[in-house]
Amino acid sequence: MAISLKCTHTVKPNQPTPNVQLMLPECDQVKTWTHPTTVYFYQPLLNDDTTVQSPIETLKCSLSYLLVHYYPFAGRLNWISGGRFVINCNEMGAEVTEAESDATIQDFGDFRPTAELAQLAPKVDYTKDISDVPLLLVQLTKLKCGGLCMGVALSHIIADGIGAVQFFSSLAKIARGEKIEILPYHDRSVIYNGDPLAKPRFDHIEFKAPPSLIGQKDNEKEEHTKETMLNMLKLTKQQVLKLKNHANEGKTKDGSRDYSRFEAIAGHIWRCACMARNHDYNQLTVFRTPMDFRNRLQPPLPPGYYGNAISITTPMAKSGDLISSGLSYAAGKIRESIDMASNVDYIKSYMDFLRSQPDITPFRSGFHKVIGGTRRGVYYGNPNLAITSWMGLNLYDADFGWGKPIYMGPAALSADDDKSFIVPADDGSLIIPLRLQVAYMDDFEKFFYQDI
Repeated sequence: MAISLKCTHTVKPNQPTPNVQLMLPECDQVKTWTHPTTVYFYQPLLNDDTTVQSPIETLKCSLSYLLVHYYPFAGRLNWISGGRFVINCNEMGAEVTEAESDATIQDFGDFRPTAELAQLAPKVDYTKDISDVPLLLVQLTKLKCGGLCMGVALSHIIADGIGAVQFFSSLAKIARGEKIEILPYHDRSVIYNGDPLAKPRFDHIEFKAPPSLIGQKDNEKEEHTKETMLNMLKLTKQQVLKLKNHANEGKTKDGSRDYSRFEAIAGHIWRCACMARNHDYNQLTVFRTPMDFRNRLQPPLPPGYYGNAISITTPMAKSGDLISSGLSYAAGKIRESIDMASNVDYIKSYMDFLRSQPDITPFRSGFHKVIGGTRRGVYYGNPNLAITSWMGLNLYDADFGWGKPIYMGPAALSADDDKSFIVPADDGSLIIPLRLQVAYMDDFEKFFYQDI
């Protein structure tokens, strides 16, 4: 596949915006400042539709307008003490690139996040000083078939998934000539900032090294170099219902609410990974997943809050118990962890723990730049697993006048972690991009589908 980058534009707010420093709470600081990438695919435009403006001009004009409201997206990060950041709201702008490709939509098959798909997302130059790196980059690629792909790179430190979807939904509304329904809320001090002298009241295992394989001295060194591969699994609505029913058939706590779709699916993935890896019965394993706490704080955060209002849940169990005790047990372990992490006192303790760290760098997730080089976050491969769920996000609301996207999902998955996403499809099914070590993928897929 050949990609031709035609032109790159710096898009700034079309009106003056506040020239301020935006202070970031600990739940922002702990996120990677690098840019997760996503792609939106659109069917070819009708040639006789004269009402559709040039897509690149639509994107630039709409973005210039929206950045007046989301002015931090046009700013830049700056280091402060303790490995932390502030956002300088300085109107330096977002970056929009116009591109063409000789590929068609069909060439990308099931849209698995391969190296080819990653070419449709913007490239970020991390050799620059951080104060020169845009927080938002967009690449609009016209495909040979006439279809479009909008690739997005957005610094994770400025917004979580809910905030990012809110931003692009608003951007699409502007492009369609509609009003923004929810204006962004910028004051991040409404999240609990804690007492500088407060100590965490819980044992936060989410910030500790996860379990290693029994018998290995350096799990990361031995495991993360092993070859991994991608798979795109799909669950129909009927299969999701089967998994949910299966999880709830074994529920032992009378009167408790039914396990959710996420708890059932995540528990199923966790169990299948343990079976495929053929762990020792007593092998400890952790399942890592982010949890939104917008509505769990008292009072809840404002609807337009777009920062990282997420904490990490890390249920732990023995692989043998997960396999032998059935799906209900796995879903229950996930439920217990979510319930604990949902407690307001736990959320406050989570941020107190981070505030108490003189340098937050060792706790920051993902790949990130440090003085003298780069480092990555904690390795969550075998015997552990990391899953990010986009269930509940309205991913298909980004209609810029070109029609709704036919697919939205991650453009890349790290090659050395065992990681998965749960992505809703437009037809109500779920797509699960999964990276796993090559040695275990065939068995994983067999276990994943054998009972549903």
